[in-house]
Amino acid sequence: MKHLRTRLTMNSSSHAPSRSVSRHNWTKTIESLKPATHSGEPIHQCYRALLETSSSAILLLSPASIILGWNRGAETASGWIADEALGRNYAELCLPAKARDSFLSILAQAIEGREVKGFKSPLRTRLGSQVMLSWNITRVLGTRADVLGLMAIGTAVVPDIQVEEDLRLAHTRLRSAARRAQKAVEEERRRIARELHDEFGQSLTGLKFDLARLGMTLTQSHALAGGGDLLGTIQSMSGSVDALLASIRATAAALRPAMLDDLGLVPALECLATTFEHRTGVRCAIDVAAGLSSIALPPEVSAALFRIAQELLTNVMRHAVASQVRMRLYQDSTMVTLEVTDNGKGITRERTTTPHAFGLRGMQERASLLGGYFHIVGTSGIGTTAIASVPAAECFTS
Repeated sequence: MKHLRTRLTMNSSSHAPSRSVSRHNWTKTIESLKPATHSGEPIHQCYRALLETSSSAILLLSPASIILGWNRGAETASGWIADEALGRNYAELCLPAKARDSFLSILAQAIEGREVKGFKSPLRTRLGSQVMLSWNITRVLGTRADVLGLMAIGTAVVPDIQVEEDLRLAHTRLRSAARRAQKAVEEERRRIARELHDEFGQSLTGLKFDLARLGMTLTQSHALAGGGDLLGTIQSMSGSVDALLASIRATAAALRPAMLDDLGLVPALECLATTFEHRTGVRCAIDVAAGLSSIALPPEVSAALFRIAQELLTNVMRHAVASQVRMRLYQDSTMVTLEVTDNGKGITRERTTTPHAFGLRGMQERASLLGGYFHIVGTSGIGTTAIASVPAAECFTS
């Protein structure tokens, strides 16, 4: 084990020991403090490990505030190493002048046997800065009940304002990381959609033309036996290619509509409403406030609002039993808002709070990442209204 730098020292004739004491005195002192046991060495090692590895400042002080023990936690908190601190007066070395009397008064109370817990006192570091510590102080008694010293354990106190600032910074970093992750997801969606359209779409289109050319060749070759059956097979294959092409286009559009990147949010929402109406037979109207059509949104904002609209229309199709849906996109002084209303059976409060409402939580997170909010409310037999709002100042670009 690494040689212990923390030292406790005792002087039989004085409470103020010499500065140049042997490191072996630490071992003797610890042995005098630990419980009686037949296997002292493991207990001794345990005491050493506890004192040395503790992140708290652990001091052994004489009744006159002379430093007898100084662990690594004390070194870290104060900037003074053990060799520099041992034998010096703690109050003079580490306390601001205004805090010395109160600290010495607390030491006197501890010597009398009073329990000291949570006593807050500033520690002046070697560089002159101050750290607030919360102290627990207790007497260390010898075998004859005489006071050997005072054990003081100090833990750094973080001010409430610092805690709040740390939480704010942590939340900011978390939101920034989540936004980067969401942006990466959208970029990957865009890449896959483009690959589906360009590679698979073009290959299938080429296959369809090859089948058409083969069919024309067979039609012109009347002498080929069984040509009619083969021509029917080719036509069936061509129909399968058409269906596969339609499926790939739909998948690519669901991953990342090209219109969203090429023309912006408003045309993409209009296309989404038209597709929803054709697929479900439910009337879907869209109302865009004047001026919003000509304002460009950042890609991540457009993607988030589009995904929220997409998820809401999916919920309407699955659960609402509605005959009419209305989408509104508008802006007030500080927020741009997407509102989707249906005349279905109305979402229940229980459904909005269930742990399995992953879609709703996803929409809330998308809006929150932009510094906005998502809210949904339903009325039984009347319908559901969902609102996603984000700060206009953060969204709009010139």
